[in-house]
Amino acid sequence: MEMDRQENKIGIFGGCFDPVHIGHLVIAEFAYLQFNLEKIIFIPAKIPPHKEKVFATPTQRLEMLRLAISDNENFEVSDMEIKREGPSYTYDTIISFKMNNPGKKIYLIIGEDEFVNLHSWYKINELVKEVIFLVAPRFGKEIKMPHPDLNLKYEKIDSPRMEVSSSFLRNQISSGIYPKYLIPERVLEYIKKERLYGN
Repeated sequence: MEMDRQENKIGIFGGCFDPVHIGHLVIAEFAYLQFNLEKIIFIPAKIPPHKEKVFATPTQRLEMLRLAISDNENFEVSDMEIKREGPSYTYDTIISFKMNNPGKKIYLIIGEDEFVNLHSWYKINELVKEVIFLVAPRFGKEIKMPHPDLNLKYEKIDSPRMEVSSSFLRNQISSGIYPKYLIPERVLEYIKKERLYGN
């Protein structure tokens, strides 16, 4: 297993993380273990192209991620999308990462709900040549496939399904409910301190 971890296999996990929660962390941990990855890099989006609204600022979401993974040496956070101008397209991120990290094999972690809509992603026909997708199942035992014309490689992450979402947690917090076990404690304290999500 340790030999595999030296093969420069990197997991990239992008998203809004608004806020980061236990579902994100469990998926990342299972991907890391199952595919013997060297590490997982979380990359919060500055301007997500497929979401209408983001509630916390890019800096706040970056800090919440740093707090969430502070006790896991196998996880890292990158601010590369936050530093970049314009929409946070995954293709641009992967190409930039590969240019700065030659020889790395990239495993892109996404949820099944995003996987089935890959055909709408920016430069998807180029992106599928650059990565192997690691898909976290949401809908059932079998992964629903995206558009059949996409020539992609993917693997299923054998992680437990967790019916928790950032939108659900934002609604809870705005109602004055702080879901202690669904959000890391350090992140919850930060949310309270910054008065995020209408709390």
